[in-house]
Formats: sequence, C-alpha cells, structure tokens
Amino acid sequence: MLKVIRNRAIENPKFFRGIMGILAVTFMISLGWWGGAEGDKQRRNIAEIGEDSISFEEYNRAYKNASRFYRQVMKTPIEEKVLRKQVLDQMVDQKLWLQEAIRIDLQVTDNELLEAIVKLPGFQENGKFSPGRYRKILSLEKMTPEQFERQQRDEMLIDKAKDLIRASAALTPLETEEIEKLAQKDQDQERLNRLNRKREKAVHAYGLALKKKSVVSIKNELL
Repeated sequence: MLKVIRNRAIENPKFFRGIMGILAVTFMISLGWWGGAEGDKQRRNIAEIGEDSISFEEYNRAYKNASRFYRQVMKTPIEEKVLRKQVLDQMVDQKLWLQEAIRIDLQVTDNELLEAIVKLPGFQENGKFSPGRYRKILSLEKMTPEQFERQQRDEMLIDKAKDLIRASAALTPLETEEIEKLAQKDQDQERLNRLNRKREKAVHAYGLALKKKSVVSIKNELL
C-alpha cells in the first residue's frame, strides 16, 4: 500500500470489521488462502501466457477464493471441474489484458491507486476508510501491502484498457434511426442498452483477438 496509508494504519489500529466487501474482487486479486507448500507441484507453472505465467500456487489461491465466494456469498453450488476451468480462463484473460495495457503504455498513478483503495467497501467503517481495518484484513489474509497494491494497480490497468475498447464502440446510423422510431420515453433507455451491449461485445471480441495472437500453454494435468 502507499506509504501514507501504511503510516495511518500504524497510527489507527482500532478499526476493523469483516471482509465481505472484498470477497467480490476479481479472481486475479489473490486474497484468501495461502496454505503450505505442496512439493514440486506448488513451484510449477500451470499456464504460460507469452513471457508471463500463472503458478500453481497463484491458481490454487484464486480457485479457493472463487469457491469460497460461491459458497459464502452467492450460496450457489457449482461443479468443481467447471469452476476450475472458469477460474483459469479468467486468470489467463486477465494476464492477456494486463500485457495489452502495458504494451499500449497505460499508467495508474499513485493518487489514482490511493483513491481507489480508500473507496473499497471492505476497508470502510462508518462510511470512511479505516487504516486499522485495512491493516488487519491484509494481515489475516497473509498479504503484504505491497502485494495488494500491485494487484490493485494491475486490475486498474486492465480496467483502463477495457474502457478504451468500450469507448471505441458507437451506434450506427441505422441503429440510431431504429431507436428514433420508438416512443420518446423509450429512446434514451434503448440507446443506452444497445450501446452497452455493443461495448461489452467489443471488449469480448478484443479479448478473443488477444488470445488468438498470443501463445497460451496450459498444463491441464495440474488442474
């Protein structure tokens, strides 16, 4: 975490409560289980994405986190095999998007990072960021502030890259004409709905293109 928050955390150790606001963080943010070593398997990579990789330990943390999320928050059963594939696919996608964000030289400033972290619901108490709660949660999750900061920065870089793709999507003249034929009260909502669908389709298509042009190798035997 940024130095100013680390200092405030030391000065205010009494604030702490729960982690529910953080459980919904994407699989890439590896809060939760750290566990012990599992021999050679623990030190091997489960996937290679270009020059990047996903270690078995990193994957297993994300899987256990996702399993906990479905069990405690969603309260929805999901087949282990399906969830394992879902988690790994998500992690590969995140690595590819991060590589693309770095390639096009996107940046997250320290101020942007600080502002984002202090707004996370899991670190809030009485509507304000609690340094003590922040410090205690990271301690319980066996994460260092530097690890959490790095992962948050990566997530923000990915979001910036996706936002660029979303911004490139626009309604065609034909789509606009179709919308204008609707009742006046329906036009704004329909315009927003169609634009949002196009934006998400653009992000999905761009993600597929990233995967197609990248060398991705997955060791399914480690799943």
